[in-house]
Amino acid sequence: MANTLARTACFLGAPALIAAGAGGWAMISKQLASQKIEVHPDSPILAGKTVAGPITAFAQANVIEAHAQGIGGGRTFAEISHEWMEAQEAGDTARAEELAGTREMVMQANLLRASLFTSVLAFGVAALAGGMGVLTALVGSALPKDKPEA
Repeated sequence: MANTLARTACFLGAPALIAAGAGGWAMISKQLASQKIEVHPDSPILAGKTVAGPITAFAQANVIEAHAQGIGGGRTFAEISHEWMEAQEAGDTARAEELAGTREMVMQANLLRASLFTSVLAFGVAALAGGMGVLTALVGSALPKDKPEA
């Protein structure tokens, strides 16, 4: 009786996990594609491809990082913000204004990268759910059938 119950649970759970994984993957792909983002021509891989999957999202995030480093002169958002705050506190409004635009651009780049990495992570969760569904089906298949009681 115990194996029959476990097999039934596996065979009911497996399709639900596979459907959840496939549905999640499709939804994320559709949402990304609707933004009409293309991997920047500077990318060493997939340049010009529509961002609609984990690899294209990762490639675009890497290009954004490189551009942000160029804009920031190799400095991070935190470093630029620190310089900006020091200029503000010192009353050096010219320097603060000079840093403000760079700070804003690097911050926006960081937000875009974070959004793209969130989608990469979401693709991973969808793949995990689908993979767990397949594994659950295999476990259910491997469980021996209960022998009828005499």
